[in-house]
Amino acid sequence: MFLRSGFSPLRLFYLLLLVFIGQPALCATAPEPSKQVHISLLAINDFHGNIAPPGIAVPVPDATDPAGVRVSAGGAAYLSTLVRQQKARNPGNTLVVGAGDLMGATPLVSGLFHDEPTVEVLNQIGLDISSVGNHEFDKGAAELLRLQNGGCYPRSADGSSGVVGGDTCMNQGRFEGARYQYLAANVIVKASGKPVLPAYAIRDIEGIRIGFIGLTLRGTPAMVIPSGIAGLEFRDEVRTINALVPELKAQGVSVFVVLIHQGGQTTARTALDKSCPGFKGDIVDIADRLDPAVQVVISGHTHQEYVCSRPDGRLITQSGFYGRLLTRIDLKVDRASGAVLSKDANNLVVVNDQPIKVAVGSSPPLPAGYSALAPDPQIAAIVRRYGDLTATVADLPIGRIAGPLDRQQTSGGESTLGALISDAFLAGASRTVDGAAPAQIAFTNPGGVRADLSSSLSVSYGQLFSVMPFNNALVSMDLTGAQLLQLLEQQWQGRATRSLVLHVSQGFSYSWDAARPQGQRVLPGSAMLNGEPIRTDAVYRVATNSFLAEGGDGFSAFKQGSNVQTGELDSVVLKLYFRAKGVVQVPTLGRITRLN
Repeated sequence: MFLRSGFSPLRLFYLLLLVFIGQPALCATAPEPSKQVHISLLAINDFHGNIAPPGIAVPVPDATDPAGVRVSAGGAAYLSTLVRQQKARNPGNTLVVGAGDLMGATPLVSGLFHDEPTVEVLNQIGLDISSVGNHEFDKGAAELLRLQNGGCYPRSADGSSGVVGGDTCMNQGRFEGARYQYLAANVIVKASGKPVLPAYAIRDIEGIRIGFIGLTLRGTPAMVIPSGIAGLEFRDEVRTINALVPELKAQGVSVFVVLIHQGGQTTARTALDKSCPGFKGDIVDIADRLDPAVQVVISGHTHQEYVCSRPDGRLITQSGFYGRLLTRIDLKVDRASGAVLSKDANNLVVVNDQPIKVAVGSSPPLPAGYSALAPDPQIAAIVRRYGDLTATVADLPIGRIAGPLDRQQTSGGESTLGALISDAFLAGASRTVDGAAPAQIAFTNPGGVRADLSSSLSVSYGQLFSVMPFNNALVSMDLTGAQLLQLLEQQWQGRATRSLVLHVSQGFSYSWDAARPQGQRVLPGSAMLNGEPIRTDAVYRVATNSFLAEGGDGFSAFKQGSNVQTGELDSVVLKLYFRAKGVVQVPTLGRITRLN
């Protein structure tokens, strides 16, 4: 055949030789594997157990309104759907992470069950890793470890215990704990010198080793009940992170991500503004002093939403609070060297189908480009179950308010809701036992007041629980006038960038001058009780919550009190106050006056 076509045997040999030699060249032109690895992170922070939609809208950009348009957002079932959608964009290469305060200060639907519903929901959503926050320590380190490792709610100090199948271990008498890993690099057990939880976690994606360092703010001890963290030390954030970088490098880590419960603020008008205007706060100084190997900082604590880049290119993000937003972070990493070639982040709205509460008319339509997410049916069923279990208690009417009560502070530091709670504490501490005198002055801290009472004039137990979810006890004590004045000065001492003005009860008043130095801001002679000046040598009966009584928020003067008496839970005191009043009036402010 070949001979008839004019091919000689020699010519055929050369032809076959050329085909054989050319074969490697043909293989070389085939598509090569990508030289880059695409890694995605989906981040949340400050979820605070809001497994049901929180009823708080998110302002988003709109062409018709520079101030933005409010969109109803949040709810674990909707968050789960968004997480699933975002994972599908980069399947197998996406991790879900958190930056603390996933629980604590939670609504009744989770708080009544010791936050086991929150853990159950986050397990189902697929959370992989999270740092601890200060609120993870609200009920002490032992309770945090239970939520991580599983087991039923234990017997408490007052002799009560969790009821299996009633308020703990709700799934066939068991609670498995968190399948995601909590990290606490800077929370050290003094006795052992080791972290109370792992300091870091390493994950491998297509051969790229990613190191996650998780920690909370160093100031956590001032924000939680001291007895709950006895034996723990909270170390400096920057020194902790930088000391771990070489250890992780030795394990082949090339991509470093910090999950830190500390944050900042911007002046952005909408939640999706990436221009990062006026960025400031503790996280800025922390991030700017980190080892250059740390390229991504996922933050929390300040309940802000931002995507910011520092001059060195380091990325800092936060997704607001209550699961209303999800941060998507995309990293392109060189496959050979492990170097981060590019990074980008965007906050995504967890749009739900719940109506927005408006003064008049119906909920406004969604702006162009937004549509409600379909709720994840599995997560929705979990949320509905716990909602049904708490409905009887949550809907129980407690009383009425004559007008809205909120946390909006005056220039002096007062709020109508804070004043109302202090008045309730004063009334509650008038019911004494063992012959103790009734309280004359009551205080509460702004951080202990977690929600407003402004949406309805009728108040339910569920609403009161949202206002005061910590279940602190009411504590009464004797303080001298000198100790009382020291207490007032501690509202500014040791607080370089802010004050922490306590809410006070009716009948007590004072003035403070912002221009005076710390330790001298309360104007001499201005502190009055029922029109009479506070005398430094006199003894006054003071009431507050157990958090402050143990020196929480840095108010060590409370620890000097004598004749200490512990009473009802603060939420019970507030409930009894509402029932006694029937209709609670909006308190008159002007108890605290600020100059300059």
